[in-house]
Amino acid sequence: MFYKYDFRNVGNKRVLYLYLSSSSEEANEFKNTENESIESKIKRFINKNDINYEEGPVYIISNGIIIKSIDIKKKNINIENTERNNIYKDDEFIVNIKHNENKTTKTTLRNYLIGALITNVYYDYDLELLKAIAVLYRTYIYKKVTEKESISTEDEFIKYRSHFFYKLSLYDKYNKIIKKIVKAIDDTNSVFITYNSTYINPYIHSNNNGSTDTKAGIDYLEKIPSLWDLLSPKYISITKFSVKEIKKLLNISDNNLNIEILSLTDGNCINKIKIGNLILTGDELIKKLKLPSKDMTILSTENEVTFINRGYGHNLGLSLEGSKSLAKYGCNYLQILNYYFPKCKIKKYI
Repeated sequence: MFYKYDFRNVGNKRVLYLYLSSSSEEANEFKNTENESIESKIKRFINKNDINYEEGPVYIISNGIIIKSIDIKKKNINIENTERNNIYKDDEFIVNIKHNENKTTKTTLRNYLIGALITNVYYDYDLELLKAIAVLYRTYIYKKVTEKESISTEDEFIKYRSHFFYKLSLYDKYNKIIKKIVKAIDDTNSVFITYNSTYINPYIHSNNNGSTDTKAGIDYLEKIPSLWDLLSPKYISITKFSVKEIKKLLNISDNNLNIEILSLTDGNCINKIKIGNLILTGDELIKKLKLPSKDMTILSTENEVTFINRGYGHNLGLSLEGSKSLAKYGCNYLQILNYYFPKCKIKKYI
């Protein structure tokens, strides 16, 4: 059973932490004995100990590690049905594809989505996570083509190769992978995600530093707790440069390489930084130095600079690591999208 509890503030939310006494106790606790779910055991513990906590997230801790996250009030997310008007189905809308060699080809939105998903996602993703990504991609592709008339194969958000490109390289896995991707697309046909009736960009990152981040001018991006990301093998990375390398990469002539962090984002990432006589944004810094994230501790000596980064990616929008955990714990794609984009609406055009 749980042997103690406490409360912590995660972002702006009050979260209940429950502690298991041992690994054997952990194994017994997660057995569904007498058809009692782990959610029921949590609620029983809350009632027995007169804990004032009726709904919200609960983190279960074993040996100092968060092993499970459960929302004891599971929220059902509804799709808003909307008249179709000029919105097309996936197999009707034509996408103009702009290639590097200044060539343009055409395909259906459905085919483009298949190529986009097989190019950008890992093939072992849970089906519900694939559905969430399909909705984000569909929304953006539709927005891009209707606004700009075409979308590049090297778009900043979505790289694209035709799914036939992978037929040979994936060989015997191809049919199984395509079947799963097609199901994710077809199960979400005509489903879009919007903010104030406008289509959003598909902000997706690998994993973050424990919460997502905000971005100036993008009101639908919020700081959302995502503690599952702390267990990612990509959570911590260390990159070292000689002072000479840093000066060359950043084109700094100043002999003095003093480093000063000028401001941070809401998610504790570098917003602006001064290195020598150069002022950079966090985005500019990680691009120039090819660093994995903007959350960093910087250690400098006379001859060397070490960057200790937390997270992988821009920390904005949907976390793949967090979404994998949510899907594993039984959340569907609507709940995943609502968790990371709570200000947005999910619409199905009928």
